[in-house]
Amino acid sequence: MLVALLANRLMTPPHFIWAPFCLVTVLVGFFWGVGPALITLILGLLTFVFFVVIPQYHFLTWNIASDFMLFGPFIFAQVIIALLAAQHEVQYRRVLRMRRKLQSSAEELAVTNQQLERANHLKDYFVTRAAHELRTPLTTILGEAQLALRRLNKLKEPATASLPWKKDIELIEGQARGMNILIDELIDLSSFRSGEVQLRLSRCDFGDLCRKVVENLRTISGRSLEFKRPSSPVILQADSERLSQLVTNIMRNAIQYSQEGTMVHINLSLEPSHALLRVHNDAPELSQEQQEHLFEPFYRTPYAEIMFREGWGLGLTMSKEIAKQHGGHIWVQSFKGEGFTCFVQIPISK
Repeated sequence: MLVALLANRLMTPPHFIWAPFCLVTVLVGFFWGVGPALITLILGLLTFVFFVVIPQYHFLTWNIASDFMLFGPFIFAQVIIALLAAQHEVQYRRVLRMRRKLQSSAEELAVTNQQLERANHLKDYFVTRAAHELRTPLTTILGEAQLALRRLNKLKEPATASLPWKKDIELIEGQARGMNILIDELIDLSSFRSGEVQLRLSRCDFGDLCRKVVENLRTISGRSLEFKRPSSPVILQADSERLSQLVTNIMRNAIQYSQEGTMVHINLSLEPSHALLRVHNDAPELSQEQQEHLFEPFYRTPYAEIMFREGWGLGLTMSKEIAKQHGGHIWVQSFKGEGFTCFVQIPISK
């Protein structure tokens, strides 16, 4: 109204008076929505008609064409502004709803993650405690079995009746050794995941380390192992004992889950920023789902369960944790007719 009165005094053309009303409608629409924008439009329209057009330009006469040419653009502009404000409000409310849904989903996801982390922590704690509690009786069983075997072996002429007992005691010793190895692996895995294990980093030649593992496994398994490495040393800043454990697990896995008489190929290459170890065998193709679960504790593929009874499914899990502790990465690839390949990438010391 103040703008209209001032315009009447100055005899300002109506086209210049429209601008303040349009600006007010735009601001109200964008800040408060379409409802307040329509109210502002009606109030502005009434103010414009009764305080500007009628007193100054004699609007609402019999000359309808002149009135429409004078007043039509104003109405058209205000309607367009109201529509834009309405569209803005719809989009704003839609974004607001999406934001609330995302916040709600994020909160639910955070709660779920906390619950999963708690459950995982409790699981690891239970496994670790159980492993520690089982270690003492297993040590006793293993010691007693070894003592009994030593006594039987000392007999110069063992009685025929003692021979079945000897086989039973040897079976007990073998099972106890296997359980003891499993407990050690569980404790090591839990220690790695909880961050209790501190790597003893030192300068080591990764190529020479792999060569020693290959020679050792070649002697033990009697399998054909082809090993290729760079002519120059592959120097890493790493825990050589843990790194040797990683390489041994992967190569032993490749030997165990491939057919007798086939060759296992081991290739070590030197990249600009890392060393890359490839271990390839002729194992059957693994599905994408199986590859995703391969590094989970106690996971074994159906092929491994059917063809190879031994194993706990912890070797690759432990290898992944060791690679992670060294800032590296481990993954697998398996395609039909191309066998199975495990990759280990370890950063090179600067």
